[in-house]
Amino acid sequence: MDTLLLFIVAFIAIVIVAQTDLFHMVILYSIFSLLCATLYVIYMAPDVALAEAAIGSAFVPMIFIVAISKQREFIVLSRLEDGFLSPGRDGHRPGRGYVILSSLCRQYGLKLVLCPSEDEKACRILARSSADIYVYEEGGEYIMEGKGSSLIMERLSHMLIDHEDISLVLTGDEENYD
Repeated sequence: MDTLLLFIVAFIAIVIVAQTDLFHMVILYSIFSLLCATLYVIYMAPDVALAEAAIGSAFVPMIFIVAISKQREFIVLSRLEDGFLSPGRDGHRPGRGYVILSSLCRQYGLKLVLCPSEDEKACRILARSSADIYVYEEGGEYIMEGKGSSLIMERLSHMLIDHEDISLVLTGDEENYD
């Protein structure tokens, strides 16, 4: 019985690592924790099992779900005057940058927020606190600058391979775009 449970726990751990949907990952983590708690009971460690069940399968997943639900926007800070990030309203085609970033956001289930936008004051507040990417033009080339620790930036770098006039610059987490 315990050998089968160990194999199931190992399989779920591999599935968690391979998972791309964050909510599914949290659910699988919770199941993983409950199975580990069961193993602790089998191996005569009920105190550890109780802690694992309470913290690992309930408290930590709740924190993850709250954090994931708060991060549903991808904030783009820009001072571009051309149509590169234009959403393409009123019969106009969207800009290339907008198409790339909106495709990226669709893949991750995020809402694309362009700053500046109609709500300039809100964008200034957002930009100081939590801009995900800063887009600017330098020498005829568009540069997208984002945090190097972000997994989304890795996906964006793959999307930009075919765009020779768009570069991605990865920065450290301590840098900001004020």
